Amino acid sequence: MPKRIIPVSSGKGGVGKTTVATNFALSLSRFAPTILVDLDTGTSSVRNSIGVPVANDLYHFFRKGRRLDECVTSLPDSWDPDGLYRGFGFVAGPLHLIEEVTNFGPEKKARLCDAINELPADYVVLDMKAGLDANVVDFLPWSNSGILVFTPHLPSATLAASDIVKAILFRKLRIVFSPSSPFYTQVKDPRTTTLLVNDLLDEVEDVYEPGLPNLDAFLVDLAAALGDHPVLEQVARTVEHFRVHYVLNSFNGVDEAFDTAVKPFVENLVRTVSERMTLTNLGWVVRSDEIHQGNCRKRPVLLAPPDGRPAARPTRGERELDALIRETTGLTADPRPRKPVSPVPVRPDPESALARELDALNRMYHRRGNRDDPRDNFDYLTARALHLLDRARPSEFGTARLVGPAEILRSFFPGGAARPSR
Repeated sequence: MPKRIIPVSSGKGGVGKTTVATNFALSLSRFAPTILVDLDTGTSSVRNSIGVPVANDLYHFFRKGRRLDECVTSLPDSWDPDGLYRGFGFVAGPLHLIEEVTNFGPEKKARLCDAINELPADYVVLDMKAGLDANVVDFLPWSNSGILVFTPHLPSATLAASDIVKAILFRKLRIVFSPSSPFYTQVKDPRTTTLLVNDLLDEVEDVYEPGLPNLDAFLVDLAAALGDHPVLEQVARTVEHFRVHYVLNSFNGVDEAFDTAVKPFVENLVRTVSERMTLTNLGWVVRSDEIHQGNCRKRPVLLAPPDGRPAARPTRGERELDALIRETTGLTADPRPRKPVSPVPVRPDPESALARELDALNRMYHRRGNRDDPRDNFDYLTARALHLLDRARPSEFGTARLVGPAEILRSFFPGGAARPSR
């Protein structure tokens, strides 16, 4: 059973989501068994990124009764001669678009969620399809965003990424305040309150209605109507404690990325969702011909040999700054370039994850300009993720298991939740 399931989503296509998900899963697998699941089932995205033979895929899971763990494909030895990624496997989507596999209903969705929850890996990375329909939102955590991917080069995708956050929170609120919710057994006038709450939700979800611009305004109006109520306090905490994690792909410089991607992303979140959430930049991936060539060859950049360009030697000032940072943070790792990771996957402790993160930052800085290497970027992203996986609560990054409405209700009303379908 996975220790953590981490969805990677974008809200809109064309941002390199599958590239990020694939290389991130590969990098994670050097520390613990990791399975990448292709839920972008209409385009076979992962299969088109990793061009190795696939015996069983999601078609065989849905149509032929195979267990999901029987549909995991490993890398051939020729692709990984040093065994660095022996902990990696992936579940491919079907070869061609098949309606019942691409747009599966509630019963098949529940079956797939249960199977993902039982996969034999420490980490499961989900490559979500683009969009905001139920077959995306229902696979996302309800307390954080998973990993959102957007790029400075596609403004509409940046806004779509922030819309995913809104969709996750509204999914949860719609369940908590559904007409059959135990919430209404705790108020004086259930019928009136049901109409009031859901009318307010409709208004704040409708971007054409200016009265309630975001969830902060919704909570103010609801508190004014109902007064102090423990469930409302819990909903407020849900919004306030929600964690948003994002990665910038095709990174093109701090200033331009901030102005064209990060700033509009944050502004849209504040305007349409809430200003209370915590946002974390997990890293970035530079524009790279190597990544493009790897995608064309169906061989991820992490499985290709480096281009051999030497890194710039750090200046004396950079070395002194590095030493000061390490002394301040208590890190003792050697700042010289790392030796290759052991072929045996070993999960590092939190301190080594922090040290690895700093080492990756050093390498990215020393290779700046035309020496940028996307391997450093994925190393940094992985180190950041490992630190969260070791130190943060499971609810803050990814999810321990995919859950349906019944489990969400039970988290709010232990022992009193109904059992709706997924």
